[in-house]
Amino acid sequence: MNSIIIGVISDTHIPDRVPGLNPDLITSLKVEKVELILHAGDVCVKRVIDELETIAPVLAVRGNRDFMIRKCTPMVREIKRMGVKIALMHGHINLITYWFDKFQYILHGYKRERYLSRLPKVVHGAGVYVFGHTHHPENHWQDGILYFNPGSVSIGDFPNFQKSWGLLKIYEDGCVENRILPLD
Repeated sequence: MNSIIIGVISDTHIPDRVPGLNPDLITSLKVEKVELILHAGDVCVKRVIDELETIAPVLAVRGNRDFMIRKCTPMVREIKRMGVKIALMHGHINLITYWFDKFQYILHGYKRERYLSRLPKVVHGAGVYVFGHTHHPENHWQDGILYFNPGSVSIGDFPNFQKSWGLLKIYEDGCVENRILPLD
C-alpha cells in the first residue's frame, strides 16, 4: 500500500539556544527515509531549513522566535497528503495568547486541553494537528483527530528536558501511524 513518511520537528532554536542541528536528528531522518519534513516553528534562522532540505523537502511555519525568517514562513499551513488534511502551526497563535499561555503555564503547568480546544478554531476539519511551542511531546488521539507535537529537538520540557522529534506515516487509505522518538 502506498504511503508517505513525514518527519516532524519543532523548536530548533538555532542559534539562540543551541549552535546547530542535533547530529542524531539528521541521522534519524535519513534512517527513517523521510519524504517530507514538517517544522512546527521556532526555526530561528534559514540555514536550518537549508540543512534539512538536503534530506527532504521542508514545510515550515513561523514560531514566536522566528523574527529572522518571518517573511518566508506563514503562521499556518494546511497540507493534504494521502487524503489526510494536516494543519501545521506553532501553537502560540498570537501575542495575546502567547502571554496568556505563559501565565497559565506558570500557575498550572502544561495542560493539553488548552491546545485541543484552540487548534481546531484556527484550521477547521483537519485529521492531524501538528504543533510545537510547548517543547512538550504530544501524541494524542481524540474523536478521530490526532494532536501531534514532536517536542523540541533543542531542549525538552520540564522536568526531564528530553529532546524529541516525530514521525508520521500516512497510508493511501487515510490511516496514520504516529510516533514520538527521543534524541540523545
